[in-house]
Amino acid sequence: MLPFHWLTQTVALGLGISFSPLNIALVALLLLGRSPLRRCAAYLTGWVLANGAALGTVVLVGSRFSWAMHLGSRGQVLMDLIGAGALMARGLFQLTPAVAMGEESWALQLMGQLPELDWLPLLGLGAGCALVSPENLVFYAKEGGMLLTNHTSLLGDLEVGAVFVAVTTSLLLLPPLAWLLSGGSLRQPLSRLNDWLVHRAEWLVGVFALLLGVYLGWQGIAGLHAITGGAG
Repeated sequence: MLPFHWLTQTVALGLGISFSPLNIALVALLLLGRSPLRRCAAYLTGWVLANGAALGTVVLVGSRFSWAMHLGSRGQVLMDLIGAGALMARGLFQLTPAVAMGEESWALQLMGQLPELDWLPLLGLGAGCALVSPENLVFYAKEGGMLLTNHTSLLGDLEVGAVFVAVTTSLLLLPPLAWLLSGGSLRQPLSRLNDWLVHRAEWLVGVFALLLGVYLGWQGIAGLHAITGGAG
């Protein structure tokens, strides 16, 4: 069984990646076209593989450098504070009116290409969308640092990594699960959800980024106090 603090941090970081209105909208839009479940599965497979590969790369690369073994102290505090600053900056930027227009234009262009894509390009698109977000790199580094500093066994690392990857995909699974439960009769609701996510979800991303930034900042400050307290 996973330690509670491992589980809570893994779930929080995984949700930070999974809560992506644009990617949820892409999955919902794929359900409105031809071969909905097959094409949706291709996109999600790319998403899962990219998240798993990114976390694995952080652990493999980090384990070969001496600084990796100190991620639980000064290095981890620095990562928390940098990540908090990046997320809070992203959240504030996301809440500005100008960004809504730019993201909407980019999203509409991307979604306009979806009907022409087959399963292999969709596999690559899913992987690319997982890796294109800068704040996701913070989450991968944070989760990888936790695995490096709390390493117990390969099986334990794989177990935590599997939970992390599953959580990163959880919210993107909601549209296909709703589609399956409804027997494919959710075309109109999914179309409306897609329009809402594309045009009016920027503030949700901003608020969520701010909350995660506060969470990482709190962890960084707590770690800083622990270091200074231990030094004293």
